[in-house]
Amino acid sequence: PNTTTALFVVDDKAEVREYFNNEGFNRWNKIYSESDEVNNVQLDIRDGHGQTIQKILNWVEDDGNIKGKTVCDCGCGVGSLAI
Repeated sequence: PNTTTALFVVDDKAEVREYFNNEGFNRWNKIYSESDEVNNVQLDIRDGHGQTIQKILNWVEDDGNIKGKTVCDCGCGVGSLAI
């Protein structure tokens, strides 16, 4: 029998860009904003993020005066500790 096979080409970069510019950003915004529209998992992430920030700030404070020192916030987060 004569059959036709369709070939679909997906632009992976475009798919990822589309996700992060829309749904991904909306999810990120819910977690890291003051929005009340978060589910329990997003709330846990938000709470954990706040605890991590406080822990790092306590470390900086415990080390004493950091005037004149260079600090680098390396990670894959929102850069909220960036100075």
